[in-house]
Amino acid sequence: MTALVFVLVVGSAFLHAGWNALLKRHPDPEGAAPGVFAVCAAGGAVAAALWPGGRASGAVVAWSAAAGLFEAGYIFTLSRALSLAPLGPVYTVSRGGALLVVWPLSVAWLGERVTVAALAGTALVAAGLAATGLGAGGIRRRDGAAAGLRWAGIAAACIGCYHLAYKQALAAGGAPGLVFAVSLGVAVPLNLARLDRAGRRGARRAARDRPALIVSAGIISCASFLVFLVALAQAGAGAVFTLRNTSVLFAQAMSWALGERPTRLGALGAAAVAGGAALLSWP
Repeated sequence: MTALVFVLVVGSAFLHAGWNALLKRHPDPEGAAPGVFAVCAAGGAVAAALWPGGRASGAVVAWSAAAGLFEAGYIFTLSRALSLAPLGPVYTVSRGGALLVVWPLSVAWLGERVTVAALAGTALVAAGLAATGLGAGGIRRRDGAAAGLRWAGIAAACIGCYHLAYKQALAAGGAPGLVFAVSLGVAVPLNLARLDRAGRRGARRAARDRPALIVSAGIISCASFLVFLVALAQAGAGAVFTLRNTSVLFAQAMSWALGERPTRLGALGAAAVAGGAALLSWP
């Protein structure tokens, strides 16, 4: 991994934690999510129009569309999780859990190497997730908090799968802007289609109440994904994805700024996940 890729991934991690924090700050994260990702999709379309190079082969479109299916699941499950539980543990479980999906598949399917550092990192991530779950015991008295962490676990599976699909689309020659535009072009309509009448009213109300927050979160989300895809095109999926998940530390700091107070065990769990991610991406 080059220094440039390292900087791109860490910058993307910061932006990713930032838009998650903005979504959590909205009084209705689940209602706000469709608007956030509609703005994100618009940004992806602009990027696709302006991005030079790349090709739109059948493989590129197919893998990008597959990423979009998992993005659709991610949008729904993440927003539901943030509606029910604090940002810190939701972010740690969703990002850290995805590591346990991406890394083994990257080794088995994409030919990435297994090292002692990678094995130690995997163990540290698993321990961190266990600590986060145990540390969340203090928040489970809140209605729905435990369910929120279960939704975060499902989001983790979606995250892992869409990142692998993104890597395959890029490997087939797709430009990051085009890949992202196709993915969001699938994900956003699917999420809008699943809304019932009450859900559509909630989405309109969320956009009307906090338009600046939704637009800002959408722009930051788009930038986060595009910067990440540029890095992903230049390095292995497992290494790039695991390094990006050091964003759990940014998310912990942002959750504190939002007034959340994680338990000591939960904070140690987040640190362990970040440390495990760093080990997994070690050269």
